[in-house]
Amino acid sequence: MSLEALELALDALDEPTSCEGTYRLDEPLAVMLPDGDVAALGDPRFVDWLLAHSELAPFGDGFVTRVDPGVRNVQRVIGRGAITVAGFDPAAVLPAIEAALSPSAHLSARLTDVLVYNAGGKFVRHRDTPYTGDLVGTLVVGLPIAHTGGAFVVDDGAKRSFDWSAPVDDRTVRWVALFSDVDHEVTEITSGARVTLVYALDSTYVPRRDAALIGKLGAVRAAIDKLELADAPLLIACARHVITSKTPPTVGSLRGIDREVAEQFARAGYKVAVRPCLAASSSNGSERPQLAPDQWGGEISFARLRDGVTPALLDSLGPVHAFVPQHRCSGDDGGGWVDAQPVSLAPHLLPGSQLWLIRAKAAATLLHETAFDEDGFFGNGGFEAFLYTLAALEITPKG
Repeated sequence: MSLEALELALDALDEPTSCEGTYRLDEPLAVMLPDGDVAALGDPRFVDWLLAHSELAPFGDGFVTRVDPGVRNVQRVIGRGAITVAGFDPAAVLPAIEAALSPSAHLSARLTDVLVYNAGGKFVRHRDTPYTGDLVGTLVVGLPIAHTGGAFVVDDGAKRSFDWSAPVDDRTVRWVALFSDVDHEVTEITSGARVTLVYALDSTYVPRRDAALIGKLGAVRAAIDKLELADAPLLIACARHVITSKTPPTVGSLRGIDREVAEQFARAGYKVAVRPCLAASSSNGSERPQLAPDQWGGEISFARLRDGVTPALLDSLGPVHAFVPQHRCSGDDGGGWVDAQPVSLAPHLLPGSQLWLIRAKAAATLLHETAFDEDGFFGNGGFEAFLYTLAALEITPKG
């Protein structure tokens, strides 16, 4: 069977990156601090009480934690990890979240933060910092407090905006759940206060049965069973970004459908690894995080990384690059198109050819803007390019 049949089966898999809903409160919602102090939603002093027990929230920047109100301007209630919320149980909304984000395994929800966005509060576009390898996503619950501004914008290639400002129902909370690696932001508050409960969604690894997914995975397995691979490995670009780590990624690092696909190949007798990769595509002046060829508008150049995005790789990035060895790089085009000597990325790459399958939901992260050429000769084929990093399933026959 051809790769096209496998691609069709993979693209038939549903893969939302976020979901939303509402929850009707059966009793007044209250927040209790570690010292036992309590305040209830509906008390006119509720927001002031939260602010009196809050501090400016930090944010993760790689492996560093920073505080910068120009990036994240929100107050975080002190005592994270030990705060208790009564009146709302996230277990009530987990089935809907599992159906969208974790169809094969049940999730658990743990409160991480109670946040207050005052006028001027915001959080620029970002991804949530992973804390554990079990992390699947984030649940954000908006409390029914009137405000203006503060839309929650999710961007997975197509923007969705969730505006919980007004009108509000005092007995109804609204929520959004999303994968932890999906870009999102909170736009600036112009009046009032936006108060949210934030939960980490962790996999329990307890199986969950989803009949629709089982049927579609059966079609994937049927395509795999008829697949004949040559000597070159098959690379399938992942839709989810692998959990950030200083150690090499593994199948256990995968989330969502990526992990389901990896397991289908493993059960069929293939060896499956997760490979960090680079991709280069012609630049059009704006970031394009998706890998789908119809969105990229042309052919993509791929290469496998030896060790992931290391400091040495980052230090080597400059104005002109190629994937071929240095002795094959030339910037002499007779017209001075490039002012710098091309730098080979080959020392950071694995040699050998590979076969690629790009799913419709495949995604990548912009790493660097550069001049690039597939063969290293910039006199004929060089072009302004975006350099992306991505994760891919690396499939090879066993034995």
